[in-house]
Amino acid sequence: MQLKAALAEIYGLRYMIDRLDIKSGLAHRVLLASPFIVSQKDLQHQLELVSNTQKSLCDDSTKPLLGKVTIKLAQVRDIGGTAKSIQKGVTLNDVELFEVKCFALIAQEVKELLKTIPFLGEQLPSLLAVVELLDPEGTRIPSFYISSHFDANLAPLRKQLAGLELMLEGSTDEQLQRQSDEVRSKIEAIEDGVRQRLSTLLASHANDLAKAILAIASIDILIAKAKQAIADSLVMPVIGGETTSYQGLFYPQLKEVLEQQNKRYQPIDVEVNRGSCLITGANMAGKTVLLKTLALSQAMCQYGFFVPAQSAHVALVDHILFSIADEQSELSGLSSYGAEMLKVNHIVQMAKKQHKLLVLIDELARTTNPTEGRAIVNAVANFLNGCNVRAIITTHYSGLGAACRKLRVKGFIDSSGDTQITIRNIGDYIDYSLVEDDGTSVPHEALRIAQILGVDADILTEAAKQLGAN
Repeated sequence: MQLKAALAEIYGLRYMIDRLDIKSGLAHRVLLASPFIVSQKDLQHQLELVSNTQKSLCDDSTKPLLGKVTIKLAQVRDIGGTAKSIQKGVTLNDVELFEVKCFALIAQEVKELLKTIPFLGEQLPSLLAVVELLDPEGTRIPSFYISSHFDANLAPLRKQLAGLELMLEGSTDEQLQRQSDEVRSKIEAIEDGVRQRLSTLLASHANDLAKAILAIASIDILIAKAKQAIADSLVMPVIGGETTSYQGLFYPQLKEVLEQQNKRYQPIDVEVNRGSCLITGANMAGKTVLLKTLALSQAMCQYGFFVPAQSAHVALVDHILFSIADEQSELSGLSSYGAEMLKVNHIVQMAKKQHKLLVLIDELARTTNPTEGRAIVNAVANFLNGCNVRAIITTHYSGLGAACRKLRVKGFIDSSGDTQITIRNIGDYIDYSLVEDDGTSVPHEALRIAQILGVDADILTEAAKQLGAN
């Protein structure tokens, strides 16, 4: 899956991409076409490039050079379409020749600047031959016109035309006009020939141009990724192995919002093993955010980004499959339960095909009756536990007998002193840490949350009676 498609599926990914300090439209296009990397070797190489770029940004000897490079990158125009025209043998117009010349000039300047940072510029081929072809005067000025340097016949014809036009000022002499038109036609024919010749000659440099386009875009993307890693305190993940684990995992968008409100954000530690894992916890316990964060971190890693954590070990997967409880399929005429079951069935079929999957299912079967809901959760958890997947399933259901790992969110912690828990500070009194769950403890925090939210006391009293009766 290309990154562009993943933006619509992975929560928080668009937020991270929009924050990238990418300088050119070219780089943005190339970035959106980035593949989901499943090769450990390829991914390791990409992450090491980001790491080396990050070090260069923090090195006083190379940081100024990268500053100059970014200025040049901001001047880059996307000539991908023109490059394809060259490959097809299309004769370029003056605007297209201008764009190719400008790109080649910038590419050469970037290549020169990166001499002392070779890992960034190693894939950037020399376009000096292109520059010399389109700049016979050697001015190195970012402009283009069919000058007399391209054809020796142009200078005398242009001089002749200028003389004729001077004589025609205020004159209606038809013979002079015919002479002028004939000379102008000769000039235009020569200019068309120059364009055709230049386009033909450029075709021999088509491969280098294509490589340079990709290399320039990659440099822009790498610098942006490295800057983001520094600004957002992202970490380079260790990849490979059978277990994914994070220390200090966080959801960047939520963290920023809470910090702007001077509210506490609690990173968490989590380990995702092969098989399935059930996570229980009350509403507002952060289960959905956890799943979104796991999906985001896996995606960022396998698209070649650093991840939002203090440290990370990431086992690679072929696909990330996500079913979240707040999604609806009203337009298709399906109920929430119906839409959820179709997603779960898709997950099951993918697992049967032996794909390596990260499966994240939020509040499985929550919209059906509890008896059948528990049965579905147990069935899905048991099935996925025997597959080549890493599955996290959150649920409200207690007493689940599935033969898999079980965790729960710690939940509310006792307030100290005279501090009153309110809707504004409730997050400060929830411990989002995950602990092992033996399945016997049932969190009874829904009534407490309802009370904090201001639900009528009569309802709460009656609900407490019902709870005691059961």
